[in-house]
Amino acid sequence: MVFYQPLILKNLAEICAAMGVGPTQVREWAEMGAPIAMDGRGSRTRYSAEMAELQQWRVSQARGDDHARQ
Repeated sequence: MVFYQPLILKNLAEICAAMGVGPTQVREWAEMGAPIAMDGRGSRTRYSAEMAELQQWRVSQARGDDHARQ
């Protein structure tokens, strides 16, 4: 039996490093509906995401899947 342990990216820097992009791109993804949790406002906004879920969203975006743009 195989178990999957979620990899939680706990802040903007971790998301950027894991996805190979900069902070502006992560913010744009969040505005587009990516599975990125945001808490707070402005410079105090905290970000988090689950790695596999975010990667799946990116693949869906690249393919142009309609459900990924919700």
